[in-house]
Amino acid sequence: MTKTSIDYASKTGLPKRTRSLCPECGKLIEADILARDGKVMMEKECPDCGRSFSDVYWSDVDLYLKAEKFAHDGVGLHNSMNETLKDGQDDSVNFMIGDERFDLLSCTAIANIDLTNRCNMNCPICFANANDQGYVYEPTFDEVHKMLLTLRSEEPIKCTAVQFAGGEPTIYDRFVDAVADAKSMNFAQIQVATNGIKFARDYEFLKASKLAGLNTIYLQFDTLNDDTYRRSRGRRMLDVKMKVIENCRRLVSEGISSPSIVLVPVVVTGMNDHEIGDIIRFAFDNADVIRGINFQPVSFTGRVTQEEVSEGRFTLPDLVRCVEEQTGYTNKDDWYPVPVVAPISKFASTILGQNKVTFTTHPHCGIATYLFQDENGNVVPFPRFVDVAMFSSELDKIADKADDATFKKLYAMKLVKLLNKCVDEEKMPEGLSKKKFVDLISGVMSDKSKETLAAFSWKMMLICGMHFQDNYNYDLERVRRCGVHYVTPDCRVIPFCAYNSGPELRRGVEEQFSIPLEEWKATHKEQARELAEALIVPKDQE
Repeated sequence: MTKTSIDYASKTGLPKRTRSLCPECGKLIEADILARDGKVMMEKECPDCGRSFSDVYWSDVDLYLKAEKFAHDGVGLHNSMNETLKDGQDDSVNFMIGDERFDLLSCTAIANIDLTNRCNMNCPICFANANDQGYVYEPTFDEVHKMLLTLRSEEPIKCTAVQFAGGEPTIYDRFVDAVADAKSMNFAQIQVATNGIKFARDYEFLKASKLAGLNTIYLQFDTLNDDTYRRSRGRRMLDVKMKVIENCRRLVSEGISSPSIVLVPVVVTGMNDHEIGDIIRFAFDNADVIRGINFQPVSFTGRVTQEEVSEGRFTLPDLVRCVEEQTGYTNKDDWYPVPVVAPISKFASTILGQNKVTFTTHPHCGIATYLFQDENGNVVPFPRFVDVAMFSSELDKIADKADDATFKKLYAMKLVKLLNKCVDEEKMPEGLSKKKFVDLISGVMSDKSKETLAAFSWKMMLICGMHFQDNYNYDLERVRRCGVHYVTPDCRVIPFCAYNSGPELRRGVEEQFSIPLEEWKATHKEQARELAEALIVPKDQE
């Protein structure tokens, strides 16, 4: 197995060298990551193509270096259900780029299962390129069951969160059954990545999905402006998004808890980056059903020029800047990378005596902050009154000591003591007591986390960004530490950015397990008719 890993737990700083891809020929090449003019750049030259490439990796050196301090290498994972393994072959999860094989260093934090490549929309910025492949990829229900079982069989940490994706997963004819099947396997988090059309038009379908076990609607939400939707999605969509929210509230009015809604804006420079503040304020205005926002800077897949990439590139520090400029809620000190929470999972695994999902995602894949809003509309970021760096570092040490202790649960008191040490009561938002907050956080890290959060009355909003890669900024070390994986019908587990960009393993998987479009239409006449009708945009939504 190829070993090209940088040990991010001990090697930090700039410059550094990694391996990337040539945007022209797709071959693995060496790349340098270095600081220039306050930005972090990736520079590489392809010996075969004879071309050099330069792209912004992160647009803020200080934030890049801060994020790197919180890196944690994970335990990796083993997948004995991988049907492509030969007898005696190592079952540590790996993926191929060209002739080289690479292992994964993180467990599956969340897994995607594509239920179909069909879609009831034709979005210009779809990385799945749904509807344009000439074939239909649609696993059978039995295959979906096997894929779910694969995730729950992973070692040493079993996957506990699954997201049904596509295409548009809600048009899969057994979508509700798939949700129920995941629920029966004790997935703690069951999500769907959706444009929202079916949930908007069919309340009973939404209700059935929730009753089957759906926890979260990962709602495509690029803008509050229909002119922008015309650019990004080819049609007006704002009324659809509002109807999804309305239908979720209708569930509550009938005594059924609503799925949490997470807004998912794909951010493109010059298209909707000026609306980031408005989207955050909209989320707070609808915080009874909206729980977070996951901004996703656009990934430049397909044929684009270096000039187009330079003009449209939007990085995670750009998100941080836009939130500060457009809301005033945060500054760059309020943001942390995903693995800052790894010690929490490590501690919980030790105290509860069971392996918990540990977020050891590469520190430059995502960034986040938590915002608290009181009843007067005042917003305070979590890091303003909690020393996050101290808490993360000290909890990591406590977890190590607890792991060697005989009576592990006694260390729960050390957690409470650490929280009291890290929380500055004088800086806490008005109306939020230190005791109540400490009880909240310590409760979240127990087996009573859901009950604890339900009793908390403040509005809490998770604001995060996840920057998926393309061939211009591809970093192999990020892929190897990916925590967002796909599972395939032959039970392989593949990191997100290897599936959708770079080597684009999606295409090979879909072609292997698909049938020609015309053949599918001949055997699924009713579904084909329904899809054709769905793709006709109503006059008032053009």
